[in-house]
Amino acid sequence: MLNRILYALKLKKRPEMDRTRIMKSFPVRNQLINWEIDDKGEASLVVPQKDKLWTRLASKLFMLPDKRVIVLDSIGTYVWKMCDGKHTISQIIKGVQNQYQLTRKEAETSLFTFMQQLGKRNFIGFAIPNPQQNAPVTPEPEKQGIFGFLQRR
Repeated sequence: MLNRILYALKLKKRPEMDRTRIMKSFPVRNQLINWEIDDKGEASLVVPQKDKLWTRLASKLFMLPDKRVIVLDSIGTYVWKMCDGKHTISQIIKGVQNQYQLTRKEAETSLFTFMQQLGKRNFIGFAIPNPQQNAPVTPEPEKQGIFGFLQRR
């Protein structure tokens, strides 16, 4: 929350993201959102209302429902199923490209736009791998002390 405020006020810069790190990131669904697939094969996302005082008052005053239902089309459902934390964005792009006979650019631009909308609404989050995790681990050389057995700590 604090980071969002600092980013909005431009007091803190967002971390630099290059294209390769974005393509290797894993989209993960929000666990608070329930979803089911209907007979047509479309996913229905059931989004609960935020539990804040003013939303509870407004919902009682204006008789608003306590949840929203969002229905995704076939491509959106396919992408939603793939946002399980096991598939990278590049794998999802290849899947959309093969499943719906799209060019790489068409699949990429539409997927990025859709992922951006889902991310802004907090329907999904992104697990971005650390660049140090892919680097081979080199062991530290042993520190020799004064006589070969004493070490400073």
